[in-house]
Amino acid sequence: MMKVMKFDNLKRSRRIIISFLIGAITAIILLKVYEELLLDQEISNKSNTPFSYHSAVSKASPAVVNIFSEQLVNNKINRPRRNIDSIFGEKRNQIKTSLGSGVLFSSDGYILTNQHVIGDKNINVIVELSDGRKINARIVGIDRGTDLAVLKADLGDGVYPSIEIEDSDKAQIGDVVLAIGNPYGLGQSVSMGIISATGREYENPYSNYLQTDASINKGNSGGALIDLNGRLIGINTIIRSSSGGSEGIGLAIPSSVALNVISDLIQYGEVRRGWLGFSIDQTNLLKQGQLVVSEVIPESPASKYGLSKNDLILSINEQAASYEKLFKTFARSKPGDAVLLEVLRNKETINIEIISGELN
Repeated sequence: MMKVMKFDNLKRSRRIIISFLIGAITAIILLKVYEELLLDQEISNKSNTPFSYHSAVSKASPAVVNIFSEQLVNNKINRPRRNIDSIFGEKRNQIKTSLGSGVLFSSDGYILTNQHVIGDKNINVIVELSDGRKINARIVGIDRGTDLAVLKADLGDGVYPSIEIEDSDKAQIGDVVLAIGNPYGLGQSVSMGIISATGREYENPYSNYLQTDASINKGNSGGALIDLNGRLIGINTIIRSSSGGSEGIGLAIPSSVALNVISDLIQYGEVRRGWLGFSIDQTNLLKQGQLVVSEVIPESPASKYGLSKNDLILSINEQAASYEKLFKTFARSKPGDAVLLEVLRNKETINIEIISGELN
């Protein structure tokens, strides 16, 4: 009798355990199905939502301004006649107006733009904010080398919208970018493209441009090139065009270059650059990719510290030598900075430390 009861209890326990397992497995399956239904619904909702760059634009656009400037231009009039009024043949001053864009990079009203937007002999600069307010601005400093200028707008006790700045050295070819500016004076406009190339040096040894196919036209100069997070990676500056309009080749000054210029312009009103005093053989660079010294200027820092013509540069500040590395080192060096070069001379490796001079 006892054996029968024990057997029945064992059967009941097994049935309970089996029922529990079946229930648990069923619950897991139902939970999995529910999760997949939720995921399908989420994917469906996303697919029904149109893709947009609105978030990036709305973050950056309040810091992009329109700039209107008046510049003094001297025009000389020549009249090859005798006994004419003395006013002929003299210089007449005329006022030329120009328009462009700028970027507020601080909440207290500092603005970054292109030097060519405000000109060499400026008599008046007006900044139009994204909300339509127009404010007079003064020139803090200009740098013709990079074609950059810093302005200061005075709003009294007001706080300006400012843009977040990203390290442009992180930008890669193929990244999607947006250009914000004031093309042809139409007002703030946005165009989209990609980074087509990096490290361009079109007619400017200091700027190391980012190239983009985002539409850049007259009036976009000084405006913002931003990433998809709404952060500044460049200042739109130049277009390569046969027609004068956008043809898909625009050049922007990288934010990493601009940041180096900004602090000097605010502090000194100009950029203080280092000078080493040697040049690179361009033919060898193009054919072999090597950095061979083609000239050392007499009495320059390079000459003083022992660099010689035909030296092959192997490393710069203990990093493998490349033209990009050489460019960045020179463009960012300040007077008094030490630059360590490892060179190959007559099959012998030599370390040369050059203390940068001041570029006049």
